[in-house]
Amino acid sequence: MSPVITVSRDELERRRRELLAGLGCTLDEFETLAATRTLTGHEFDVREELDEIAFLLGE
Repeated sequence: MSPVITVSRDELERRRRELLAGLGCTLDEFETLAATRTLTGHEFDVREELDEIAFLLGE
């Protein structure tokens, strides 16, 4: 059985801010970038983690 990891809403929102700060853009800017060009490998990984965070936050 896999271990259960519990994270708070604040931790998820902090992680999202960290990811976006690492890219130097806002969430809206990153979504526009992702819609207009092919993402690099790192950007794709960030996109997947942002999607996971959004899912966990119920967005």
